[in-house]
Amino acid sequence: MTILKADYKKYNVSELEKLRIDEEKFYENFDDAILLQTCNRVEMIFDTEKLDEKKIEEMRINLEKFEIISGEKAIEHLFRVASGLESMIVGEDQILGQLKNAYLKAKEKGKLSKRLEKIILKAIHTGQRARLETKINEGGVSIGSASVELAERVFGLDGKNVLLIGAGEMANLVIKALKEKNIKAIIVANRTYEKAEKLAKELGGMAIKFDKLEEALRYADIVISATGAPHPILNKERLKNAGKTVIIDIANPRDTTDDIRELPDVFLFTIDDLKLVAEENLKKRLKEIPKVEMIISEEIDQLKELLDRMEFENAVRELGQYIENIRKKELEKAKNILKNKNKPIEDVLDNFSKSLCKKIIYDIITIFENLDNKEMFNTLASEFKKLKQQKSKNKT
Repeated sequence: MTILKADYKKYNVSELEKLRIDEEKFYENFDDAILLQTCNRVEMIFDTEKLDEKKIEEMRINLEKFEIISGEKAIEHLFRVASGLESMIVGEDQILGQLKNAYLKAKEKGKLSKRLEKIILKAIHTGQRARLETKINEGGVSIGSASVELAERVFGLDGKNVLLIGAGEMANLVIKALKEKNIKAIIVANRTYEKAEKLAKELGGMAIKFDKLEEALRYADIVISATGAPHPILNKERLKNAGKTVIIDIANPRDTTDDIRELPDVFLFTIDDLKLVAEENLKKRLKEIPKVEMIISEEIDQLKELLDRMEFENAVRELGQYIENIRKKELEKAKNILKNKNKPIEDVLDNFSKSLCKKIIYDIITIFENLDNKEMFNTLASEFKKLKQQKSKNKT
């Protein structure tokens, strides 16, 4: 197995964008392969340790830009990716879904060997185990998810009304975390009403125009503010009639003024508070890494056994096919002799069996003569001898 890898550790998002591969062309050119592309990584996974350099060149893939990982290290890397250990945000769940989608795409295209499919499915299973049996994905470590977690800690989210002010990048981060919560109602306010509408639709909420903000503040239990305004939009005066409210300000520069803290029923948290929550959660996740690595090690050992068994079964199948081909040829010869020559059937059968054995033994000797490890031949001969002795005992 070989993986060509480029990720956030070496390249920024715009640089990775230039390394992205056209998915259709990739699957037109390569068999037994999977393409995994996210905003933070571009990885080409091949079920071979020898890349087709001609096709790589035709696809204009610059190998110098990619790290090449082969053999067991490639399998271990794939399992770490699935478990979230190679993600920018350690333990994040999104990569597991992305790997599943990449697998399904390759399967749909008919580009999976049995071996590669076993490896990918085992990697996905490992990622699932890591998240079920450890706390590697618990606690928000991005500002967006940390803001939602903080609101949940302080006030709870079940049955609450949430007001999201802003519709930019930070607001989008909050949306990802809010989608999983059992919220009563979500209101999105933004100076550009169309943007507010788009975000509200994603969340199954409602959009309001900015001039209705005071009314929405009285209605909301939790306010998450994430605008790009150059000056504060929320102050003590604006919130004096808000009632019991949690304000979480994740904007930079801040959307709130410190005098809000003077209001007895309003609880204000800023981006500095969220950073502490995110850092605390990240430390907890990092402590879980050894547990995840133990799971990965267990699963890789199981995979090795599975692949060895598959390899053995393939070898037995190939051997059976090889013997069957010889048998058919020798059988045709025997039939022709019986048809055209006046020979006793016992002699024909005797010659048939001898010829069959000679051809098999000759080919086995030829194979072992070409091997560097001559000891294998002695081992095989010894095992046949034991088998013969065992069968003799069974007869008696």
